[in-house]
Amino acid sequence: MTVRIVAYIVGSLVAVLAVGTLFQERFVTYENRESVMIFGVVLGILSALVKPALQVVSLPLTCLTFGLFALAINAALFGLAARVTPGLTVTFWGAVVGAVFASVCNGIVFSVVDEQ
Repeated sequence: MTVRIVAYIVGSLVAVLAVGTLFQERFVTYENRESVMIFGVVLGILSALVKPALQVVSLPLTCLTFGLFALAINAALFGLAARVTPGLTVTFWGAVVGAVFASVCNGIVFSVVDEQ
């Protein structure tokens, strides 16, 4: 479980830094490195502990929307983590783009660090 949380934290850090840098602070703005680190930890913990329960509960809706509701869950968690973190601001589209980046980064990290 700790490997999963660390992988989510790394993916979250890469995602918020990439979105903030690539889109020139239109979607994500942060004041300092500490706020980015806190955001990574908060989103990592939310993704490891809360996200699986949300995915199980919303499975019928996810199937009906061909997986698009999973993106909504990821964006909601990204936005919630940003709202809880002081010194970090995310717009609606920043949460959507950040969720996509975080999913891709987490997939890459999990392919490198497999728990088996």
